Amino acid sequence: MKKVLIITYYWPPAGGPGVQRVLKFAKYLPEFGWQPVILTVENGEYPAIDESLLNEIPYGIKIYKTKSFEPFTLYKSVTGQKGNIPTTVLSRYDNESLIQKLSKWIRANVFIPDARVGWIPSIIKEGKRIIEKEKPDLIFSSSPPHSLQIGAMKLSKQTGLKWIADFRDPWTDGFWQKELKRTRYAIKKDIAYELSVLKNSKAVIAVSESIADLLNKKVVNKYFAIPNGYDHSDFDGICKQSKNIFKIVYAGSLRKSQIPNNLFTALNSLKEHNRIKNLEVDFIGTVHTDVINLIKENNLEDIIKLKNYISHSELINEIVNADMLLLSIPNTQNSKGILTGKLFEYIATKNFILGFGPKDGDAAKIIKELNCGIMLDFSENPEEVILEKYNNWHSGKTILIENDTAKYTRKNLTKKLIEVFESVL
Repeated sequence: MKKVLIITYYWPPAGGPGVQRVLKFAKYLPEFGWQPVILTVENGEYPAIDESLLNEIPYGIKIYKTKSFEPFTLYKSVTGQKGNIPTTVLSRYDNESLIQKLSKWIRANVFIPDARVGWIPSIIKEGKRIIEKEKPDLIFSSSPPHSLQIGAMKLSKQTGLKWIADFRDPWTDGFWQKELKRTRYAIKKDIAYELSVLKNSKAVIAVSESIADLLNKKVVNKYFAIPNGYDHSDFDGICKQSKNIFKIVYAGSLRKSQIPNNLFTALNSLKEHNRIKNLEVDFIGTVHTDVINLIKENNLEDIIKLKNYISHSELINEIVNADMLLLSIPNTQNSKGILTGKLFEYIATKNFILGFGPKDGDAAKIIKELNCGIMLDFSENPEEVILEKYNNWHSGKTILIENDTAKYTRKNLTKKLIEVFESVL
């Protein structure tokens, strides 16, 4: 077998969507003649922990873990925050303390490109040792955090090993960047890092065509789009259960820029006019505090439930047993290319997807291609869409969507990854 050294910050027991892409690639690579060797962090700060994902690590795979300096540890001690750092930590909040504002400013202007920059020295040091021992044919690094791409670039230069950079999100054009107050120097330095990575990698992979096009305009290179997908085995043995409520589910974190205000207005109207009964809306994951305020303002405390992070297997069960699934692409510039793994797991359930985001974005195109839902602009009112699907459910009509999603399985997408590997060797 050929070998590939995979550099990733997110690896089990890390939870959340960031870990799924690399974990699933590692699972299916051996079926195509490639053996993954993992280089990850030992003391990572993750938005969530999911011990169940440890069971998905392929048997016999070699995993190397290194220590990293984590400024979030200091952040927690200064602010008094306990537990995991949510993905919404950099979002803007009302009534922030001076310490919180200062901490965010330091994160945005000192730790460039991100708070994981302290892992770079270990990537290089341990990476050299792994390469000497394992003799991989290739380096593959997946971000964010984008700082690991800098470590992978330096490792490639010092060892002469070819390297492919994988982007699950944009870098300097990421929607979260708009929430940071950065100096001109910080912005300039971040852009320089990004351009250097794009220039020196043998190929660049992105999760969507739009992100690939965005990066290609910066530096000419070999670009490939391989989306996130779903693993059919995650759905084995999970059956949809009959119930006496119409359940709408949103899975994942919800930043300030993702909040669909009109959704809450629509739910309030449906409730006040008694057009829907037996309705439950679940938000599973971390939400911005503005969501809590919207729930109160619209008198939806009896309808909307906020639930903490649950294991991936439990989450699959929740979305399978939903009657409608909510998707929200950030309402910012350069968000057209955002394609989360959540979208594809939604698709696999065959439930209707109500999305908010750019109607010409990559997510909207896939939803239209598979005829599995609708993408609304943030200014549009979803009331009639919700009411129509509720009435179908109430009358007993089957609302599961039948379509061919085979090309979005993790196994088939891993096959595409292999084709990229072979193209640079």
